[in-house]
Formats: sequence, C-alpha cells, structure tokens
Amino acid sequence: MAGVQRVEVRRTRGGWGVEVHTGEGEVRCYRYRSEAQARFFAAVFQLGPRVLPPESAPRRGKARRAA
Repeated sequence: MAGVQRVEVRRTRGGWGVEVHTGEGEVRCYRYRSEAQARFFAAVFQLGPRVLPPESAPRRGKARRAA
C-alpha cells in the first residue's frame, strides 16, 4: 500500500461515513453510528496505518417479518 492520501468524514442517512483514499487510487468506506466514532477512526486512519481493516459491509434494507 502506498499510504493514506486523504480521509473524509461525511454524514449519511444512517449515521456517519469515513472515506479513506490511498496513494494507489483505492477508496475504502467505513460506516459508524456516531460522529465521535467516525472522527476518532478518521484520526487513526490519517496517521497512516500499514494495513487498513476490511470495508464495512453494504447496508441492506430492513427486512419485514410476516405477522
């Protein structure tokens, strides 16, 4: 990995997202429930860890249970 180039924190409909842009042109997206969590991990990612964790799984719509 060529390192972290840019980290962005964004508010989403379901919480907060962090986008990590690497020097290789890769973008990894992570989701968090609170702004504090997102900003904490954005600061950690900005430090440039050698290995990034797997991305957050895409959210699926809430399934309705039959009554």
